[in-house]
Amino acid sequence: MLLALSATTVLAGPAVASPPGGTPLPSAGSSPAAPQPGFRVLPYLQAPSSDSMTLVWISELDTSGRVTVVGPGIGRRTFASDPRYLGLMEYSDAELGERIDGLDQGSWLHSDSNYQHVVRIDGLKAGKTYRYTVTQDGVKHTATFATAPDAGRWKHVRLVAFADTETEPAGRFENREWETAWAGLAEGSADRPGVDSLWAERYGTAVRYGEELVRYPLTQADALDANIATIAEQDPDLMLIAGDLVQGSGYQPAWDEFWRHFAGESGDLASNVPLVTALGNWETYAGISGGYGTPEDRTPVVVSRNRYLDYMVTPGDPASPQVRDSYYRLDHGPVTILTLDSTNGLPDENTATGMLSGEVFSGDDTNLSPERMSTDTQGSFTAEEYATAFADVYGTDAGEPDLPDIGEGSAQWEWARAQLADARAQGQVIIVQFHHAAYSSGVHGTPPNHEFADNQSGVAMRAWTPMFEEYGVTAVISGHDEMFERSLVDSNGDGVGVQVYDVGVAADGLRGEQLHRTGDGTYEPIRFNTHSEWSAAVDEPERWETGANGDPRLIDGGLHYGHLQLDLRRTRCGSELTLTPVYLFPLMDAEYDVTGTERRVYDDVVTLDLTADGEVVADNACRGHAHRN
Repeated sequence: MLLALSATTVLAGPAVASPPGGTPLPSAGSSPAAPQPGFRVLPYLQAPSSDSMTLVWISELDTSGRVTVVGPGIGRRTFASDPRYLGLMEYSDAELGERIDGLDQGSWLHSDSNYQHVVRIDGLKAGKTYRYTVTQDGVKHTATFATAPDAGRWKHVRLVAFADTETEPAGRFENREWETAWAGLAEGSADRPGVDSLWAERYGTAVRYGEELVRYPLTQADALDANIATIAEQDPDLMLIAGDLVQGSGYQPAWDEFWRHFAGESGDLASNVPLVTALGNWETYAGISGGYGTPEDRTPVVVSRNRYLDYMVTPGDPASPQVRDSYYRLDHGPVTILTLDSTNGLPDENTATGMLSGEVFSGDDTNLSPERMSTDTQGSFTAEEYATAFADVYGTDAGEPDLPDIGEGSAQWEWARAQLADARAQGQVIIVQFHHAAYSSGVHGTPPNHEFADNQSGVAMRAWTPMFEEYGVTAVISGHDEMFERSLVDSNGDGVGVQVYDVGVAADGLRGEQLHRTGDGTYEPIRFNTHSEWSAAVDEPERWETGANGDPRLIDGGLHYGHLQLDLRRTRCGSELTLTPVYLFPLMDAEYDVTGTERRVYDDVVTLDLTADGEVVADNACRGHAHRN
């Protein structure tokens, strides 16, 4: 018997900011561009499962779209979408008047009209591939998707994880800073190009910790395109993006640029591979449209956060609908992925005002006693300020604000504990992702009450580690510090621990360790994170050689854009998870023109053996300990 498909339009969020379809278009004089037929954002995949998939796309006209899906168990079905107007996505005056070097003024802008179409397709078969076509205003887009395998019948699951894409139109021309390892270049290496070199002439320089260094040769946009193309070649099941998707969620051109890469003119990988995303600090920032606002008016923060929540359709906590699914669970065959919202902690902390939860201390994290433990990841606004702005935007009858707490005993905390317990009981391999790296050697690696304080530190998320260890979480994925780093945390001393990654190397900054200035004016690493096992900044020094024309040529090593690839394979004892740090090496000709990129792997491939119940084995009778290849 064939199961009928159901098309469901998901309406989320207060109607004040997102009026229903049929709302008149913005009045003349807003965006200079007129609404166009077809797709503003191509179809992208959300909320995948073994028997359903959700398709989302954005049009500029208030017209219904048509979806045709073909595949096992359903034959061929066609149904219509119900557009919903997204009022939050209208451009601000600052965005309309912005000028960007290298681009004709306003050429990156669309119309002010955004209609969201959300279609959930039910009744699918596990582990099968489906072909679909979406037609919007006569324009067609065709792609495929695969459902999750059955948890009891699978062979191989592949995930990719990255963070800090931080898209913006200016990224098409911007070459970011490129830090070197504090320990220097590889033994026998020629020197890096200097400030008076052809490289510097081509790509510019930036000052980091008092030293002027050449910039990275790939622009942010080219780096992201190369990263996406490399990921596509590996044919992953899911893409995990651990926050900071855009350079300010309240800056609409940043979202336009994000979708241009993932579901637009530059690429459509999100039409074929579901996005599994987390909120980052940039998802609460409005850029030129108000930043973090002011203590008297945090409206830009509310608008920023809810723009993200409008775009992402996720299966969140039904007991806490006011948070609009900012944290949620996905099961993909034998893998459970918990995405947490790490953007707010209580009590609030702020280094500028001296509002701190613990006493000020120095040294590394061996001095992080319970009395010194920080509580917050966001020092730029308080939960009370956010609540006031939320009521101003949505009205006093809108209910509780949509900003969950990360602290012990909070709704998010108790929800996560219940999900972890359930996943462990089911024998799942558990992955957790959130934005603010709890263990990092980067600029956000020290808490706000440290001698070298950070106002947006992820250290408060360390409170979750005992829970992760209790329920056998295999790996934690974060970003924020724009580094590539792996830490191993075994706080309960059982010999297993949790692999913790900072994968913030998607397309923005390329940062090294956090340094501090000593008394003699030199810089040294702080190295607060004693759990660090590997980082590209420390363990992968650059190697240069002198070319035929006398200019240095980069041969290998160093900080590069990339992602983490996770491959889970079934074994006779259970399963094996391989975590591969991938980087994109820039290929260049004699004139330093980039001719392409090459997929390479850092020397820190980690393979973990897991039992049939999904837990990492400390002493595996099949092969031995978890090991670094």
